[in-house]
Amino acid sequence: MRTKLACTVGPSSSSMGSIKSIMEAGCRIFRINLSHGNVDLWREWAGNLRLAGEELGYETVLITDLKGPSVRFMGLQRPRHIKAGERFNIVMKDLGDGETPVVDNSDFFSAVAVGDVIVTDDGRGLMEAVECGGDRVYVKALTEMVISNGKSLVVRGRETPLRDYLKYNMEQISTAISIGADFLGLSYIRSRDDVESVRRYLDGIGSRMGLISKVETPSAVANVDGIAEVSDAVLVARGDLGMHFPLETVPILQKEILEVSFRAGRPAIVATQLLGSMMNEPIPSRSEIVDIMNCVEYGVDVLMLTGETAVGRYPVDAVIWLKRVVETYENNLMISRKTIEGSLLDRFALGVVELAEVLDAKIGVYTKAGNVARRISRYKPRCSIFAGSGDPQTIKLLMLLWGVTPIRVDDRDYAEGLESLMAELTGMRLVGSGDTLILTYGLVDEPVHIIKIVKVS
Repeated sequence: MRTKLACTVGPSSSSMGSIKSIMEAGCRIFRINLSHGNVDLWREWAGNLRLAGEELGYETVLITDLKGPSVRFMGLQRPRHIKAGERFNIVMKDLGDGETPVVDNSDFFSAVAVGDVIVTDDGRGLMEAVECGGDRVYVKALTEMVISNGKSLVVRGRETPLRDYLKYNMEQISTAISIGADFLGLSYIRSRDDVESVRRYLDGIGSRMGLISKVETPSAVANVDGIAEVSDAVLVARGDLGMHFPLETVPILQKEILEVSFRAGRPAIVATQLLGSMMNEPIPSRSEIVDIMNCVEYGVDVLMLTGETAVGRYPVDAVIWLKRVVETYENNLMISRKTIEGSLLDRFALGVVELAEVLDAKIGVYTKAGNVARRISRYKPRCSIFAGSGDPQTIKLLMLLWGVTPIRVDDRDYAEGLESLMAELTGMRLVGSGDTLILTYGLVDEPVHIIKIVKVS
């Protein structure tokens, strides 16, 4: 399977038994959303992930999503069902009745005006602001919906003000470091400056955590090119996109964001409602299968389950179904190759792919930072890609790349690294007698790119 699978850890999937079953079903990338829970819970979940991976012998990736400047419901004793046409208050100070939704964020009440549409539940719940006071908004439901604690809401066409992204998220960044996260999911970013501010901070404290930029706001969509350039990966956050934009435009936005990710050579992740019906049902809908097929056909690097595995009734089944659909369509679809007019290294990577396909060969690349491997991956070769590295964080990045199997090797110079990779591949029986192997590496700062063709005896 070349498309990578990711899932969100939550109450439905945090036990050792569930995590092991999910890993055995094909998932190696896990996400913890810091918008829900507490430090002790997140540390426990991260520990379970590491222990399960060690016991099963799997390399795993942990992504922690920052909360960001989101606005969320509070104060509800239980989920509240709202009928279309029903009117109710949203308040800033908890009334203590367990029925009136609370939003403990003054910026929300400053931003909303009479006539504004307020959106919740990934775009499915719509309300119109009828009256606005200093710490209260009286709304009329435009659709039937269920509201509950932790569900986010936005005023369509407006964004919550945020002057200093790093300062706002500093506490949660420290939490992510303390639980051993490999990547930060940067929520509600506006521009490349937000990404670069976090990068500078991490560099300053000696942390090499990767940065995954979640594109989910109008500002992020407008600035996606710059954001992609300074990120390690880009995530299409369809849930929040569907709150900030009309739902019918989300497929267009997804395609545009994926195109930018491809041009920038960054792995692309698609998340939210891939198998939304499996929150409550053991079998997905036909339309969900078509949606996944379209993502596979486009060459998305990672497909991420969110609520399906975090709080759904069938977390393991959801992963099994996702894998089943991906494998079926990978075996029956020819992913169209997109070529770009890039650097010498980009053209070199394309040449490696075309040579390997002509020779019916497998590709083995030694990399220290992952640059050549991700360039080769984005051309979606029909052959296997093995990428060896001695750098632990590079291994984590390679795990996000479409079609790439990461191999830990001794951290040496490039020529010795290729030899070490070849030894590992034969020792692990990933290549065997009669196989043709294209061994390669590229030096980013020098015009030196090596190709070695090996016929395994």
